[in-house]
Amino acid sequence: MTTDFRSNTSSSANPPSTAYDRVVFDNLLRRELKVADPSNPQEVADALLRKYQSDPRALALTQEALGLPFQQAPTSRPVVQTTPTATDNEWQQAVGDVERDLRELTTSALLKDLTAELTGWSDAIRSAMREGDHAARFGLDPHQRDRAFSIRRQLGDYARVARLAGTLNPPARNYFRQLACSLDEASSVILVQLGEALGNAGYAGGKFLLQSPYSELQTRRDAAVYALRNLIGATQEAYGPNDWPRGLDAYRQLYTALEDQGQGDLRSLLVESELARIMDELIQRAAHGQPDGLRAVGATAQVDLARFRRLVMVANRLVRPESPPLTAFLQSLALFADAFTSAGGYRLLRIARPPILLYGLYGAQGLTHADRRLLELVSSRSELAELVDCVTDCECQSVMMRIQAILDSTLYYLDRAIDLYALGDADFGAPEMRASAFAYYILAVLTALQKSPSDPPGSRLQKSLGDLPGEVSKWSDLTVLDQLEEIVPLLAAFSVDAPGARPPHWETSLASFTTDNALARRRQELTMQWRLEQQRFGSIASFTTSCIDVSAIEATLKGVAIDAMRLNELKATAVAAPSVPAAVDDSIEADLDRADTIDIPPHMETSFDGLVHDVLRDGTGRGEDDEH
Repeated sequence: MTTDFRSNTSSSANPPSTAYDRVVFDNLLRRELKVADPSNPQEVADALLRKYQSDPRALALTQEALGLPFQQAPTSRPVVQTTPTATDNEWQQAVGDVERDLRELTTSALLKDLTAELTGWSDAIRSAMREGDHAARFGLDPHQRDRAFSIRRQLGDYARVARLAGTLNPPARNYFRQLACSLDEASSVILVQLGEALGNAGYAGGKFLLQSPYSELQTRRDAAVYALRNLIGATQEAYGPNDWPRGLDAYRQLYTALEDQGQGDLRSLLVESELARIMDELIQRAAHGQPDGLRAVGATAQVDLARFRRLVMVANRLVRPESPPLTAFLQSLALFADAFTSAGGYRLLRIARPPILLYGLYGAQGLTHADRRLLELVSSRSELAELVDCVTDCECQSVMMRIQAILDSTLYYLDRAIDLYALGDADFGAPEMRASAFAYYILAVLTALQKSPSDPPGSRLQKSLGDLPGEVSKWSDLTVLDQLEEIVPLLAAFSVDAPGARPPHWETSLASFTTDNALARRRQELTMQWRLEQQRFGSIASFTTSCIDVSAIEATLKGVAIDAMRLNELKATAVAAPSVPAAVDDSIEADLDRADTIDIPPHMETSFDGLVHDVLRDGTGRGEDDEH
């Protein structure tokens, strides 16, 4: 006969617990300790010893039970020396390069009036690099992987601003451009570190990465359980005395409807213990996000979660009237299932590991077309960076400075395309669609830079550059244009020299490439990038000399963005001056100039106010009755 060990506590010291608290505590013991009877103290004690068997206190209790000495001095373990990898050395070199460049900037006599601004740069860059290095080393965790990509983008933004500042400040051009090159080194090493984090952890052939951090799985599990309790009225205060029992009504209807539709097996998910068991098993199988656990979950999660998805699909809009508690329960089930949908990021291994190792060690499936495009983008990016940094080595002419700004922006956008491809998992999914927007940006640049001097200007960019054709010959021998033409078919499903033919490393056809969905995503990406670019010009004025017209360079970059959006609307596949209807042109201008606003959705008060007083959503009509 066993006694309930929970009854030994003093009632005077602690207030009496409710039956609901005891049920919650029992479920906690069953879930964490795997005990059948939480009221059995022997089972609980044995489970605690199993769970904490490596703890010194648990070892001492075992020794004491055997009648042996239990106060033993802890044994010292040898410290394992971590061997630095090639990436560690590269990171230290990148950090050293950035530090030297920042020191040159902050101590240069040419920039003595910008000491405060450059000191702010130094602090922000150093902080970002520390955070990026730490996050990249734990790239298997989705949260840390997202942080690493955000830091990489932040460093890329500073590199972009540094190149722009160098273009607008010719005496200190080399200082700024050297800093930009060093920041490119650091952001590239972060990308490689992310791939090494996957490779070093033993993540080889699989393509399953958790969509959400492991620490969030328990939170989503609890949300589903609480939503179920609210649906069936098991919470302490499910409904007030005057509340309509919409949850109970929906539960009743759902229970009967599932049986009528031959989906009676789904009713087991309406039992808290069964629902919690399935979710707890999946969470434990993930093994704290370790590689072996991820592989095990990747092979079983979709089968185990099939009931969840079936219930969401069958029960959605099955009950009349609609029930908020039922909707909340279905949303919580979908949220938990979404955590086990594979996230992008496995392509990082392609960047971090040499191609000769990819077969066998890192998956026997070989490289996909998108993988090959990513590898060629990385290689082309390095070649383009070397060419771009030499365009205006000793030039101060206005046109050449605008050319430099255009090519710098192209290099920056190529980095963003690499990031999108690294996070994608399809031949032409949403990330790849967004990356293809920069193909039209490059196409707009080629359209203007390859314009013959005898031809009239046809694009916004050509009108902005004016005497550009006479200046192109000064740097065309650096093959910048040829390099840009080679990059276009890596981002788009067409070639500049052969628009009708499908380029290599593509499975997507040109018809699928130019769907309305793809056009809309490219339009959004180009609009977003221009608005961010516009914000950078607001903070770059202090770095320019008085002889530089910043507004002219800003207008030039806006011309590229407009031309790129025009080419996207035309579904252009070749270098040509864009010619679009005036209505489309006005729409493009409006998209670029529109301010970012967040609309507050209507609620009960505003809806009634609008109906009764005929008030429009922008507030028109409010207060007019009072005036009369």
